[in-house]
Amino acid sequence: MNSTPDISDKFPELKFINIQFRNFGASKFFFGEIVTAICPEDNSKIKKILDEPGNKRVLVVDGQASFKVALLGDMIAESAFKNDWAGVIINGCVRDIEILKTIDMGILAIGAVPKKSEKLDKGSLREDIRIGDIRISNGNWVYADENGVLISEEKLDLS
Repeated sequence: MNSTPDISDKFPELKFINIQFRNFGASKFFFGEIVTAICPEDNSKIKKILDEPGNKRVLVVDGQASFKVALLGDMIAESAFKNDWAGVIINGCVRDIEILKTIDMGILAIGAVPKKSEKLDKGSLREDIRIGDIRISNGNWVYADENGVLISEEKLDLS
């Protein structure tokens, strides 16, 4: 069971993020325990957390749907891959998309822009966030692919 439609059919009570994300990474299906981040046009917190061991977790970022700056580029994504993160989902933008698509991890965002963000250490980690019309908590689980993003309060048995 490696698609969100199959998982949604098996677990119809699951919520999904009602935003249309674009897939920028090489991994087409990914899942993991969620680490949340709030990053208002500043990717300092993203860089900091993705430099830590990921243990196959997924960073879910509330970038407030901004198209003003990119919150993830090739260097931070490569660091995340080396540190064993399963993926990054951003309600915001990325850049260096020609390189992101070669990195074997999940990368979803709402768009791409060329401008990098300033590093002013704004934002926070591990707080409840709201993307679309659902609340996402640090420690929830996410299952994601090009069809969409499902959120679960616990790890699902996909066998």
